[in-house]
Amino acid sequence: MELYAVITIIIVWLLFNLVLKLANKMKADYSYIVTFAFALSLGYFYFTDMIGSTYYDYFTYALIGFFILILMMKVLVSLFRKDISTFEYHQLEKNLAEINEITELLRKRFISTIELLKDGMCFKDEGEDFFGTDKFIEYFGLENNVFNQEMFEEKIYKDDLPQYKNIIEKLTKKRPNYTTTYRVKNKGNIVWIKETGKKIFLNKKVSLISVIKPMDIRQFPESEIDVLNQLPIYKNMYEEIQKLVRQKVPFTLLMIHLSNVPNINEKYGRDVGDLMMGEYLKKLRYNFIKDNHSLYRVGGINFALIIKDERKVELIDRALTHGGDLFNLTMVFGGITQTLFPNLGISESPYEGKNANQVIEEALNALKITLKDSYDANYRYYDRN
Repeated sequence: MELYAVITIIIVWLLFNLVLKLANKMKADYSYIVTFAFALSLGYFYFTDMIGSTYYDYFTYALIGFFILILMMKVLVSLFRKDISTFEYHQLEKNLAEINEITELLRKRFISTIELLKDGMCFKDEGEDFFGTDKFIEYFGLENNVFNQEMFEEKIYKDDLPQYKNIIEKLTKKRPNYTTTYRVKNKGNIVWIKETGKKIFLNKKVSLISVIKPMDIRQFPESEIDVLNQLPIYKNMYEEIQKLVRQKVPFTLLMIHLSNVPNINEKYGRDVGDLMMGEYLKKLRYNFIKDNHSLYRVGGINFALIIKDERKVELIDRALTHGGDLFNLTMVFGGITQTLFPNLGISESPYEGKNANQVIEEALNALKITLKDSYDANYRYYDRN
């Protein structure tokens, strides 16, 4: 009987440790097998005169049952408890080492990625100083990578600072992202900056991460207003219209004159006027065309737009004829808010034998009429008048 009891206990103990191993909780626990052996020994000496009797059998069954009960409770506690036992310490230490290794790898990858970026990045925890990458402090004209709120705000042009602070203060968990532009005083120069960022809310901690890029085309050729220099010119437009006429593809040609850009240049400077035009053309391209071969710079503040999508043509027609301001777009740069009011000359070209010269001449003639003081609209369809 003693042999069967010992074998039973050992099997139960092995199953117990197998469960713990599969649950990845702790290493083999020998304390229970030692305790059982000790209890069995005590029972053997206590019932030495009754070995093989009913009392000894009861003792053995009770010992086995108690042992199984304790092991079951141990398994349940080990599987569901949140505290850390001494047996789990080594496994936890191993897991922690793996997590530290992964974290370090991610940190190195993140730093390497930042170093490859041409944009500047900045990080700030609420109540703490800013940390800016090398590109960030270069664009801001700062001396150190760590700087405080006062040093940061001193660099922003005073007329743009209220707008910037207002945008940051209005960020919420539902709308944590933002994009804004402002001017920065960098070593005696004024540089336009475009900033994109996100406010991160984690428990009670608030952090801000932002990415900046310069927009001053005179100092930084790779700026967003390069759209002005990269647009196809009149020759490209002429060739595209020739191709469409030859292929009998219906299209609408819009000649666009950004009427109030000269006033913006005079009031705020040529750089602001260029920024306004660049942003306007980006929005125009996004709203009406899908490719980069339908918007052209005819010269100065004159542009041309070829629209082949009939649905877009209908949208434009409804907006213009019903007093919509589809082409009057408002731009905000720092503390400057301006709406660009274009004049439009429109030529519709189905297949009625019009050549490229006729289509362009019609659109230009329609545009010239809108520029007259006596004309009371900012657009004109050539074929409808």
